[in-house]
Amino acid sequence: MIEITAEACATALVSGWISRFGCPTQVTTDQGLQFESALFKSITSMVGARHFRTTSYHPSSNGMIERLHRQLKAAIMCHNTSQWTEALPLVLLGIRTSWKEDIQSSAAELVYGEPLRLPGQFLFPYEDHTTSDVTFFAVRLAE
Repeated sequence: MIEITAEACATALVSGWISRFGCPTQVTTDQGLQFESALFKSITSMVGARHFRTTSYHPSSNGMIERLHRQLKAAIMCHNTSQWTEALPLVLLGIRTSWKEDIQSSAAELVYGEPLRLPGQFLFPYEDHTTSDVTFFAVRLAE
């Protein structure tokens, strides 16, 4: 996003989230003016989402995002580049494909239904999925 106006945020919500994943049941934002606008309120109401606001000057009220920011900053600092935007795509790929013990999956697997292939995997021959993999996936999906 180039700007953070109410119109830009509303457009990003519709074109960047709703068009990909469908209408959310809730939207959590800070108390920025762009999220308090009549436009943003009407869009969240129109799609049937409840709008939650985090507490001002209290980052722990949005703890999940703050933990992600901490992880993101640490991963970007590991890259030897002066432009963080150059490292961001691969850092996000790493975060999205990393195994999460609490959900016994990666975020990418939850979204796409199977693990993403990583750049290093193109160096080795692709292994075909066997019937047991499909059966195992069907059982996991049913759970």
